[in-house]
Amino acid sequence: MSNKAGGGKARETGARAKTALRVSRTATPSSVRDANRSIILNLIRLRQPISRAALSEQTGIYRSNVSGIVEDLIARDLVTERKGKPEGRGRVPIFLSLKADGFQVLGINMRPHKTSVALAGLTGEVKAQVEFSTPSQPVALVTEIAAAARQMGQRPELSGGREIQQVAMSMPGLVHTDSGVVRWLPKLPEYSGFDMASALQQTLGSPAAVDNDCNLGALAELWLSEAENDHIRDFVFLEIGDVGVGAGILLNRELYRGHDGTLAAEFGHMIVDPNGPACVCGRQGCWELFVCDQAAWNRYSPDKHFTTARFERYLDAAAAGDELALAAALRTARYLSLGISNIAFALNPAVIVVAGKISRIWDLVHRTIEEAFASNKIEVHVRPAKLEADEMFSRGAIHLALSQVFARPKLGW
Repeated sequence: MSNKAGGGKARETGARAKTALRVSRTATPSSVRDANRSIILNLIRLRQPISRAALSEQTGIYRSNVSGIVEDLIARDLVTERKGKPEGRGRVPIFLSLKADGFQVLGINMRPHKTSVALAGLTGEVKAQVEFSTPSQPVALVTEIAAAARQMGQRPELSGGREIQQVAMSMPGLVHTDSGVVRWLPKLPEYSGFDMASALQQTLGSPAAVDNDCNLGALAELWLSEAENDHIRDFVFLEIGDVGVGAGILLNRELYRGHDGTLAAEFGHMIVDPNGPACVCGRQGCWELFVCDQAAWNRYSPDKHFTTARFERYLDAAAAGDELALAAALRTARYLSLGISNIAFALNPAVIVVAGKISRIWDLVHRTIEEAFASNKIEVHVRPAKLEADEMFSRGAIHLALSQVFARPKLGW
């Protein structure tokens, strides 16, 4: 019995080892070249125009290897070169830049009431954008997106006659990022279970990816920070919305999406009061019920129904020094501080970035947000997002579409 058991364990161990060998990927000359190509291309993106000599100096890659990679990028229509201005003796330098129309993408920002479809090139600059009301049915949405893509593609001055090579979509709900299947969209229940990525790919004829809006907001914040030479590696992106809170996590410059690619960074559903109001998640006392725009409005004017227009006027009143409005804002800021301090203790990010309408009165509330529940055990840095939330989501979708070009190869398990 013991020998059989031992033999079975040995066979099981051997099978696991074979499986491990099948799913592991180690560095090869080809993957090293791919990694160097990604490094070179990203450096051109961030430092353009830049010479081959400067690329070699800043990366430590041999000049001959840099030239080989650059020639490959030019052949792939991703990079262009031009002569610089003569400066004294010696060769005239040749500078490299991204070829703006070398890779066409669609970035889609789907919101419950409005959807925008943006056409962009390799630099991420938006060339054209079409907006329309979001349909209640997902198939109708795909049809509208296809019509918008045709409308922009029929303008040669925008598309350069090139096909769209990648599509990416931002959605305000739970998405299984590996498959592109929508798991849960609270405001549009008909979308739940819909294979959005496959539908987009079949209709548009281009590879498609779908992700949560705040994941892509975090991705946009990363790209914008890099462009400003602020190379933050670990941060949390928070969006304080009308009736909820969304979040995205960047760890070592990589989006963290959870072990199954669906549920991560749902900080809005941290319970801060077990006896609090009921939440759409089925529990009670979730953080988002205390910090969303509607909660802030109810502290200011509980007898009037929340609307976006009324909330905008409330922010104007707080900015103008209205005592009641300011007091409501500071109470909301204390609840924000409560959740943000918990996030800081859990993840210890370099910074927590906050998007949403509350950023309009940031000067009035940021000290309370940072200090109300501060601890001398950990330092919390909080700042507003670089752009308004909607623009962050749209840019994030574009950057996700472009990540196929700029991403480094994955090694290991």
